[in-house]
Amino acid sequence: MGLQEIQDTTLNILSTYLRPGERVALVDFPNHGNSGDSLIYLGELMYLSRLGVHLDYVADASRYTVDDLRRRVPVGPILINGGGNFGDRWSVMQEMRERVIADFPDRRIIQLPQSIEFSAGPALEQAQSILGRHSKLTLLIRDHSGVRRAKELFPSATVEFCPDMAFGYGSIATKRVARHEVMVLKRRDSESVEPDIFVDPDQREEDWGLTGWRKVLGAALRAPGAFMKRVPVLANFLYPIQRRCYDALARLHVLNAIRLLATGRVVVTDRLHAAVISGLMGKPVVALNNANGKIGAIYSDYLSEIPSVHYVAGIDEAKIAVRKLLAQ
Repeated sequence: MGLQEIQDTTLNILSTYLRPGERVALVDFPNHGNSGDSLIYLGELMYLSRLGVHLDYVADASRYTVDDLRRRVPVGPILINGGGNFGDRWSVMQEMRERVIADFPDRRIIQLPQSIEFSAGPALEQAQSILGRHSKLTLLIRDHSGVRRAKELFPSATVEFCPDMAFGYGSIATKRVARHEVMVLKRRDSESVEPDIFVDPDQREEDWGLTGWRKVLGAALRAPGAFMKRVPVLANFLYPIQRRCYDALARLHVLNAIRLLATGRVVVTDRLHAAVISGLMGKPVVALNNANGKIGAIYSDYLSEIPSVHYVAGIDEAKIAVRKLLAQ
């Protein structure tokens, strides 16, 4: 399936759980430097808008409260932000997910498309206990192997495949001119597999994150949320400002990602959404897998349908692929 088919598939799946005119909450806004999670959030906004669903409450892990959510969305489903943090690797996000599910045992809760990663142990047992007690839980999983795993681990939940919601952002046009042969967008966290990615003498290496005036702007956009946390009595009054800041912060991170990726004629990356953004730009991108294999799984399922995205098994294959792409 191409981009249009990915979007249509996603809308069809979401329409079975969300009705036009419905008012919903979304928790776990990505209030951090990962541009890929910001792309997912903006894609979610696009899908909800196309479905005619009203998003009346958004909160990150630090700003979420039961009372605020109930005040703004007294009935209706609660959405949990999509991404790649459903499991025991990213404990803060998993704790947030489990807290919301436990806080609202009688509300419909929809986990938007995630990759799943659990090892046997106490974290999995706790997740199974909390999720297993919820009678109206839907888990949308963004790759088919993850769907099978989620059904095994959480048999009482409704589990369904749904493509990554970042594709809701749509095609990206940019007039920026490449300044390097290769832009390497490399992870610097626990999901990294390759210690180094060197594929061309004229390459620039970066990871997600704001610098310079963009970092200052990002801090300013986080200021209302910090004030809300320190003075909870003003949270309801400041919420409309905070919501606009959330959306602006997400756009800032995505535009910064586009700026970075545009600096290379070819992109090489071990970040899923660097590959997705490059694909939406129509820029040639060579994707390497990460530690939990989510890039390979999603490439196999549908990312391979984006023509400019190429998947390789390792650095040697990446070098070959880069040479071919630069020669075109």
